Amino acid sequence: MKQDDERLRILICIGGGPEAYAGLRYAARLSHKNCADIGLLYVRPEDRGLTSGGMDVRVARENVLDWGLELPGMMHLKKARDILVELGEITPETNRDWKHLQISGDPVGEYIREYENPCGGSISLRLRTATDVTSVVIDEADRCEAHMIIVGASPEPMGGLKKLISPKPLALKIAAHSKQSVLVARHLEPGRGHLVCVDGSERSTTMLHKAIHYAHACGCDVSILSVAEDASQVQSAQQAADFAVAQFKADGITPVESFVETGDPVESIITVGYDYSLIVMAESEKPWFAKGFSVVHEVVEKARNSVMIVK
Repeated sequence: MKQDDERLRILICIGGGPEAYAGLRYAARLSHKNCADIGLLYVRPEDRGLTSGGMDVRVARENVLDWGLELPGMMHLKKARDILVELGEITPETNRDWKHLQISGDPVGEYIREYENPCGGSISLRLRTATDVTSVVIDEADRCEAHMIIVGASPEPMGGLKKLISPKPLALKIAAHSKQSVLVARHLEPGRGHLVCVDGSERSTTMLHKAIHYAHACGCDVSILSVAEDASQVQSAQQAADFAVAQFKADGITPVESFVETGDPVESIITVGYDYSLIVMAESEKPWFAKGFSVVHEVVEKARNSVMIVK
């Protein structure tokens, strides 16, 4: 995929928390530079007790939409739409009807409303139904051929007993299963730059092209970090950092700074990365069921700010 040759496509998971809306503002910034296609997705539970008479139920629900009443999740999508109006991505006078889709077995089906932003990109509000939110997000990302998924995470990472007894957060599930790059939004404030973390591995080297593309798209400052676990690895960590700097410079971006830290990679990245809008890292080589034990997914789980896993 040559992202430089095509419009950036972003899927944003809209839920009840504020973090996804911060991610939406970040996506709008990308769109200002790159004219992105933005999809806003809300996944609601499947209706129970409505397993027959599908057409009647569908017509009734479409009437609800026509009357201006709200299906579950509609207010979240409307709030996201209002933010895009505020940011100039949607013209307030523009009015589009909801279109009914029948993707899953839910007789109520799904709905989509589409707009065009001023630069010619598309904005779509998508309402899906599912019992498994993660699988629907992955499916929707595949359907719209997204380059990036943005999903909000809890403002404060879980720890201690709460972490042990609580189910795995949705953001971490999506990050583990998605084939697309995933931005886990937590206190996302555009304007403080990207911290691109490299380790000299093949995956780290390969992800630099996309990291450069995303930096160009948002017009963000870039800093480079490489972590050596001990003194014996400092030289290789420095080489990884120097290579990344050279790649960014060759593509017209001069990193603000580049440095090597020594110590535990997870703790070092989290500590240094807190001063930036976004920590950018390559995906782990581990299979999905073991990604929780990788450096990048530990950073996603424990960081106090936003992390992008580049895939």
